[in-house]
Amino acid sequence: MQRLSRRGLLRGAAGVAAGCWASQLWKPALDALAETLDPPAVVVAEGTNEDSAEVLLRAALAPLGGIERFVKPGQTVCIKPNATWMNPPHTASSTDPDLLRALIAMVKAAGASRVIIVDRSVFDPPAMVLDVSGLGAVIEETGAEAHVLDRYVEPKSKYTDIDIPQGKAFRNISVIKAAVEADVRINMAVAKTHIVVPVTLCCKHMMGFLETPPELHTGGLDQGIADIGTAPAIKPVLHILEAIRARVRGAAYGDGTDITDPDRVKRLNKIIAGTDPVLIDAWATANIFGRSPMEVTHIKRCFESGLGEIDVEKAIASGRLQRFRPAQVLITPTPTVTATPTPAPEVQPTTVMLPEQEPTATAIPTPVPTRAPTRRPAGEEIIDINTVLNAPLVPLAAVIGGVGMVVGRRLVGGLRQQSVASPEPEAVAPSEEEDERSEEPLRARRGSSRAAGESSRSHAQEKSARPARRRKGPEESHDR
Repeated sequence: MQRLSRRGLLRGAAGVAAGCWASQLWKPALDALAETLDPPAVVVAEGTNEDSAEVLLRAALAPLGGIERFVKPGQTVCIKPNATWMNPPHTASSTDPDLLRALIAMVKAAGASRVIIVDRSVFDPPAMVLDVSGLGAVIEETGAEAHVLDRYVEPKSKYTDIDIPQGKAFRNISVIKAAVEADVRINMAVAKTHIVVPVTLCCKHMMGFLETPPELHTGGLDQGIADIGTAPAIKPVLHILEAIRARVRGAAYGDGTDITDPDRVKRLNKIIAGTDPVLIDAWATANIFGRSPMEVTHIKRCFESGLGEIDVEKAIASGRLQRFRPAQVLITPTPTVTATPTPAPEVQPTTVMLPEQEPTATAIPTPVPTRAPTRRPAGEEIIDINTVLNAPLVPLAAVIGGVGMVVGRRLVGGLRQQSVASPEPEAVAPSEEEDERSEEPLRARRGSSRAAGESSRSHAQEKSARPARRRKGPEESHDR
């Protein structure tokens, strides 16, 4: 087993600490990045009267991946607003001009080569509709192309027939040709009640692509709405439901606003956007108009035709529908401090008379100019959070966290193996040669002691065998 050294232990602990630190520090950004990898199908952006149409639109599109998810550089983009009625802005009869302006700007910023505005008027000439609604000025200002057709006098060449393979009531139908020729389409509806169907939202708004919308009534209006929603030639990549103001009673048009006619027009400050038109309509039906989406037949038929999800609670639980406020998904840049320009100080000469000296000029000191902070006007600049998620620090933090996790697992594995007690070494019996070598010194000591004992005994015997020596008396000693 490979032992874990002290240095390896310290390195592993440092790696685990770095991984934990990085994961905690960048957790919000990593969570947001994970959400962008699997965006919801529908986003409800909810603001206040202080939020502009552009802010609400960006808040609705940011969690979906931004407009760049739907529009690629060089594409021709067809936008289908509600440009049908000759009523002024803020009446919820037609698309809010500020909202259309914001969407065109975003589409162009994404690299669209052409932007065409497609719709058809019902009663009034298109030029008058665009002028009164304020949408004509936006189209001219932004450089978009207007393809708002007259219901009665347009040539047949402006339309083309398309097939509806999954249609149940209609298998083919005539639609505006410019919409078919575009690379992508964006359906831009307004939340309103209607005198023929209970509500007109994203699904019914698709009727504006048709040459003769009343044709759907002949074959079944509700199923006809579902059929055109399945037509591949005019299928939108993005649906946007405007509920900044909504008409909650009566016809789908009128001159009243949320201020002059609050019973019919409500200020809600919401935009619902996504790729599922049925779920958008279902949420709006339940939360704006207080009705069950299953009670609105054309929405139910669209669900049955596979155009989307109708169960709002299920979509919320699964994350397919999410609600945000602008502050949750948008950030604004920190105001920078800039110096207020100050003119150069002027030197004012002062005459000081000294004895026997000429007059001299001295400068009066001027206070040093101070820096005055400048505040960014509201709504001047908005930055999507998707830009922050593309910063290089987020992948770096992810790599550090991953390395820390790998090192931590190896460290824990090594510690577990080290914690298992090693078996004690068994006693090894000495060999015969080792026994003999260990016995030789013992034998030598025993032999020497035995020889010493025998020598002492022989010496004693020899001593005892000799005759005893007689001691001389005092007399004998003097005779010699």
